[in-house]
Amino acid sequence: MSATRVVLFCGGRGSATIIRALLRQTGIDLTLLVNAYDDGLSTGALRSFIPGMLGPSDFRKNLSYLLGNYSDAQYALKNLMEYRLPGGAAAVENLARFARDNDATLLEEPLKSWFAQLAPLLSLRVRGLLGRFFDHAAGGAFDYRDCSLGNLVFAGAYLARGNDFNAAAAEVGDLVASRAQLLNVSSEQNRVLVGLKQDGSLLASEAEIVGPQSPAPITDLYLLQLPLSDADVQALTALDFSGKQAFLAARDALPHLSPAAAEALARADIILYGPGTQHSSLLPSYRIARMALTASPAPVKALVMNLDSDNDVLGLTASDLVDRALAYGAPVSDILLNKASDRLPAGALTTDSYRGARIVRGAFATPFRPAVHNGSAVADAALALHTDAPGTSLEIFADIHNRSAAGDEIVEEFLETDWGGVPVQLTLNHVTQADAGPIATVHLDGMFPESGYFRDWLKHGVSDYLVLMTGDGGYRFRDVQAILALMERQPSLGGVFGSRTQSRRQFITSIQAAYGEHRVLYRLGKVAAFFLSQLFYLRTGVIVSDPLTGLRVFRRRSLAGLPASGSDAPLAIVRQLIAHGVEIAELPVLYRTFSGFTDPYWRVRRGLRNLMGLL
Repeated sequence: MSATRVVLFCGGRGSATIIRALLRQTGIDLTLLVNAYDDGLSTGALRSFIPGMLGPSDFRKNLSYLLGNYSDAQYALKNLMEYRLPGGAAAVENLARFARDNDATLLEEPLKSWFAQLAPLLSLRVRGLLGRFFDHAAGGAFDYRDCSLGNLVFAGAYLARGNDFNAAAAEVGDLVASRAQLLNVSSEQNRVLVGLKQDGSLLASEAEIVGPQSPAPITDLYLLQLPLSDADVQALTALDFSGKQAFLAARDALPHLSPAAAEALARADIILYGPGTQHSSLLPSYRIARMALTASPAPVKALVMNLDSDNDVLGLTASDLVDRALAYGAPVSDILLNKASDRLPAGALTTDSYRGARIVRGAFATPFRPAVHNGSAVADAALALHTDAPGTSLEIFADIHNRSAAGDEIVEEFLETDWGGVPVQLTLNHVTQADAGPIATVHLDGMFPESGYFRDWLKHGVSDYLVLMTGDGGYRFRDVQAILALMERQPSLGGVFGSRTQSRRQFITSIQAAYGEHRVLYRLGKVAAFFLSQLFYLRTGVIVSDPLTGLRVFRRRSLAGLPASGSDAPLAIVRQLIAHGVEIAELPVLYRTFSGFTDPYWRVRRGLRNLMGLL
């Protein structure tokens, strides 16, 4: 089954918790799109020292989020990449000598311990890239103070890759064994980001755009091939606002979207516009990707609203930021807005929609850390939007053995269940009730009528999900809803089974209700349950606590292209699904048995047929 492809536009820090939450999900193919126009502090010094190089800081920060902290080596590499050099000449010289000679005695702590924890090949690669930069810098006047070691590694990769920034990003991503694809949004053309404010103030660099400034809002962004000279700044000072716009527009040179970013957007299921410094990290990226964003078939294009105001959005409300995103080329289907949005004025985001986008309000701030996004809440909301996209539908087949008289009760429970607006069809087997609305009846015979219905659904059905409810007892529709909620959160799941054996009491009660006074069958029933679970594991490599459950839910897109099974036995069909890579899970459910309605011999026959299907 193909994973859910998520593309996240992000900057350096604003989306950290969201990235980690998405990586905790199964079945997610994550791509991060970042621009490289950062030119502040040591990053700006590095770009000036290596003309033509873009800013690596946001790439380095995102790579640190993609590193796992579950091994000493990964933790050490993360610390190395984020380590800030003290700047003393002796410390820098010792680091350069270590990069060339691998003499660990030259290093001070904690660098010495961190390098010692790296695998030899990884240490060799890191030292090689550092050495490439130090060779380039030999004899030059570079200020190392507060420069991150990771930026020097990136610079070494840039030089080693023939001054190809995107190739350097791939090199460093491979170095850290990145758990997601990290891409530059542009085709690496060097640009200088400048801004113009409503009061006519000029912001001549990215550092000025994110730094302290007047309260007037930023109105325009430009990407220039060269920094503004002193003469340019002096000429701009003499112009009125429209003159400044014309001057800068004449020098604006929008870079091309990188082919890798274009491909990611074309294949995306979900596009997330992350939070962060809007006028430096995000809006320029939307501008570069405008055409690809418009053409992308992704049904979910969700904007995650900032929690706070910031230097670059002074004087703007949340609705103003939506307007800016739209103006710069980002189509928005949904707006994820924190319920308590008083830290950033909501503006016109007071209803259920704005500019054609649905407003989704939630607890998107982390409790006790109100300035940090709750990554899990954002990720869950985004994935739910994709699951709930138009076209999601559900079909239920219920065959309650020898209980056709219970049809009225099943229908009543079905009609009283809130399905959240999802189209639902209930089909009852051998129930004497006229078809009406979302309820239909069929007459399917045989030991396993659900298998025939399942095959027909795969071949001719149109619903996204199929629920099979069979047995000589009763399941609850609320448990069906719980299973569907699990599948929405876990896009990798192709099927979920309701387990009746998650508690000892429930298991014993179920066996007692099934076999009543038949002591031999009662004892055999308990033994057979364990035996079938063990045999199922031996044949499939998957542990299922209740292989004979009658409640199964399947997702259509996970089963596409599977060949037909040669057996009607449900376990044979499930075995085939697992063999073809369909992921199966279990969820505890309540199974109600009714005195006088259970059929022990029918259960035995079904169990034996299922057993034969596994052999």
